[in-house]
Amino acid sequence: MKGKIKFFPTLLFTLVVVFWVALLSGNLMWTSNNPPLQIIDDMDDQAKVKPQVSSAFFADGKGTRDPLENTLPITGHKYSVELDDVDVKNINNIPATDIVLARGQNRFNIYCSPCHNYDGKGNGLVAQRGFSNPPNLMENAKNLSDGRIFHIISAGQNIMSSYADKTSELDRWAIVHYIRAMQKGSVNPQPVAFNK
Repeated sequence: MKGKIKFFPTLLFTLVVVFWVALLSGNLMWTSNNPPLQIIDDMDDQAKVKPQVSSAFFADGKGTRDPLENTLPITGHKYSVELDDVDVKNINNIPATDIVLARGQNRFNIYCSPCHNYDGKGNGLVAQRGFSNPPNLMENAKNLSDGRIFHIISAGQNIMSSYADKTSELDRWAIVHYIRAMQKGSVNPQPVAFNK
């Protein structure tokens, strides 16, 4: 009998402790518009500025800051996103050697194939999961100059973001060579190892 008497208060105490720990940690919610009590925030409610959202913190209302004048990124130069004379300014001086094409294929498979697929026809995994209409590079990019394709990779276009911060200038030119080789049918567009 004494064992039963000790068991029930211990069980009741344990259940109450588990309930309050779950309630206070936010793991147990109830129907209320109030957030749960947080003993340790764990960065749940931190102040932050989300990308491409305005902010009242800065006088100009921008959430992100423009680079300081007369400063350069670690790569040593900024890529201008202006469209004027893009075909004249961007000339591919890198020869289309086997190594350059292999590097272009590797970078294309990493950065471009999720939308454009390995064959460049715009039916990548992102498109298969509902993203609408990535361009078919085998058709739509044929009439574009190398400089224009380089500019699109560097500055982005429409909903495609810039890849200038993810790929070096040499890698972007290698991707242009690889796209041209795919358009000519001189390479086999297959997945290759993703190594640096």
